[in-house]
Amino acid sequence: MKKINSLAFILVVMLALFSQISSAKAISDDNVKQYLALSGIDSALDGIPAQMNAMGQQMKITVKDPAQAQRVVDLLLNAWQIEEVRLIVAEHVKENFSTAEMKSLLTWLKSDLARKIKSAEEKAAAANFNQEFMAYMAQLQTTPPTTARVQVIRNFIDTTHIVDHSLNIVMSVAQGTMEGLNAANPEQAVGDEQIQAQLSQMQIMMRPALEQQMVMVSYYIYQQLTEQEIVQYTKFYQQPLGQKELDIMYDGIGQALNYWSTNAFENIAAEFTE
Repeated sequence: MKKINSLAFILVVMLALFSQISSAKAISDDNVKQYLALSGIDSALDGIPAQMNAMGQQMKITVKDPAQAQRVVDLLLNAWQIEEVRLIVAEHVKENFSTAEMKSLLTWLKSDLARKIKSAEEKAAAANFNQEFMAYMAQLQTTPPTTARVQVIRNFIDTTHIVDHSLNIVMSVAQGTMEGLNAANPEQAVGDEQIQAQLSQMQIMMRPALEQQMVMVSYYIYQQLTEQEIVQYTKFYQQPLGQKELDIMYDGIGQALNYWSTNAFENIAAEFTE
């Protein structure tokens, strides 16, 4: 009887201990909500429908069948369920940060510098981003960046591994597209090995152009920041927490976009193969 009581006591203690550990790692939904808003993830996700519509307008004046192009955009938009997409990112954030890490992130994101930078980064989510970016690119032809600006932007690109992260997101969308097409046409499905081979080839082909684009976009987005502010921003991402945030943030967005593109292209393939 004494052994049973002792075992029961140990189980109770262990349960209490694991409960404390678990609760110590649990991030509140409110903190996750704050993080998504302050980090710019919310505005980036919210801006995607407007960018898809802008893309549709461009397609309609360049393709042979404008009505078909509009239908494709409509299907893409219908598959963009913002609350489902946001939940995927939120759950990924919640599962991968500790409460201490989230507290540090929120403190950083509430600083004046971080708020200024995140405000600048929202330009990338604007519906008129392409037009404004192209106008800025034309301006760079006559007023190129200084040597100091080139160095700090290059250091920022290298430190944040933004090319790798952006490429991974593109590959997530591409993989979702292929998976959606497979689901709609199982008799013509492409095998997993073939999909991975195609993705690897795409990655190699796209990387140089994407790297150049990321550099140019960074010149545009951070044009109102001083070199010192960009240096301070880069320093945050030189820290372990900054690197971890980039990994988790981009991975969560990649998962969400993979989910969307899989559903979208399953619907697109089903409609246009009927």
